[in-house]
Amino acid sequence: MHWIIPNQAVPLAGLPEPSDEVDSVMAVIHGFLAALRTKNPVDFEKHCVRAGGMSVWPPSPTLPRFCTIGAFVEQVTRIQDEIDERIWDPEVKVYSPGNMAAVWAPFRAKVNGVVHHVGVELFVLHKVNGVWKVTGLADSCRQPTEEEKMLLP
Repeated sequence: MHWIIPNQAVPLAGLPEPSDEVDSVMAVIHGFLAALRTKNPVDFEKHCVRAGGMSVWPPSPTLPRFCTIGAFVEQVTRIQDEIDERIWDPEVKVYSPGNMAAVWAPFRAKVNGVVHHVGVELFVLHKVNGVWKVTGLADSCRQPTEEEKMLLP
């Protein structure tokens, strides 16, 4: 496979400052995680594209799952348990002219107030009609250590 880059220069005038784009991208990620806590499908719709893809690799022995973001949202909204997922130290890459961004971050997930699993997440975002949306998500996680259970907020 070959990538062909057009020989056109991208005009820099009018492009938002990278820090503004990073802030906008992170606002979407935090909104997505807030929607996960509230399990509100309307909130999810604000921050993601239902047709986007997910690959979720839970702690062993559970097998990896692959689904659309929409199917994930439908499943999450039926869960009775309290879910609280937090990220820290995100690495954000924004390609503004191409309207694409990625966020890689360690995370921890609490279920009913107890640290249940830890790992890393990768969010892929695209600008859809001028608004950043999560269009893909992947994670890989494991059981927390006893220290992580005590120390992770």
